Amino acid sequence: MLRSRVFRRLPFRPLAAEEVPDLMRAYHPIYADADAALLRQIDELYGQGTMRDWAAFAHTAASLCEDVGRTRIDTEVIDNALTLLGGGVYA
Repeated sequence: MLRSRVFRRLPFRPLAAEEVPDLMRAYHPIYADADAALLRQIDELYGQGTMRDWAAFAHTAASLCEDVGRTRIDTEVIDNALTLLGGGVYA
């Protein structure tokens, strides 16, 4: 049934590591002032250049930020988000 609803296939490629920081800073306010190296490390550990994975991480991290009254990510939020998502621990 799905094939009959797909007009044509579109290829998607993962974001390149150098694209991630600028895109993520614009994507959600919790990343606005984040260091580029930190965002690339999150991408390496969890995002893998895939917006679907970044959306899951952002949702989780934003909820954690809200729970502790923070407006931006930090290493504690990242560690906890990765643990909740099963992506390992930030190093």
